[in-house]
Amino acid sequence: TESVQTESANEEELAKLDEMQAELEDKADAKEDVSETETVSMVVTGGTINVRTGPGTNYDKITQVVSGKQVTVVGESNGWYQVTFGSTTGWLLGEYLRDPADLDGTVGAKVVSMAMPFLGTRYRSGGASPNGFDCSGFTMYLYAKLGYSLPHSATAQYKNCGYAVAKSDLQPGDLVFFVGTYDTAGISHVGIYVGDGWMLHCGDPISYANLNSSYWQSHLYAYGRLP
Repeated sequence: TESVQTESANEEELAKLDEMQAELEDKADAKEDVSETETVSMVVTGGTINVRTGPGTNYDKITQVVSGKQVTVVGESNGWYQVTFGSTTGWLLGEYLRDPADLDGTVGAKVVSMAMPFLGTRYRSGGASPNGFDCSGFTMYLYAKLGYSLPHSATAQYKNCGYAVAKSDLQPGDLVFFVGTYDTAGISHVGIYVGDGWMLHCGDPISYANLNSSYWQSHLYAYGRLP
């Protein structure tokens, strides 16, 4: 009898051990699943951004990335994200990362839609409100409605915001930059591409312009897109 009871007790202990092992394996599998789910692709915004060795400005700078760079997020700490791109792994501040879904043209389409009601609005030097706009004030005002912070300068918008796109890749809402339209150095004018070779820009008043005309072609400098 004693032998039978001992054998029964051993079987119960083994069964419990098997259950514990199964639970541990399930938890391990769950952790792996979470890790895979949390690994996502994001796009860098905000100009030229420092990549650091740790989650804070007190950590050393590894390199820099520019707006439009796609990175893979593999970790997060206090608003900083650990990212990988190429052979580099480092940390970026979260406010400079956006979901790539914003690159599908939806943002640009919204900008064009918001710009339409301002057709006929007068030009005002230094203006950035419905009472009157200049060219960069108009683009700054529209993109601010969607959470973007653009400088009030066509040259600064070209240098610090977004990334270049080819003519063949143009989408509504892309920015179009020009030189020599005024007696000023550098980028002198910026408009908003609306499709089919046309832009909406702050002339006097705000109006459409054909980008294929000889005048605009002679002053065209570059196309840009905000991430």
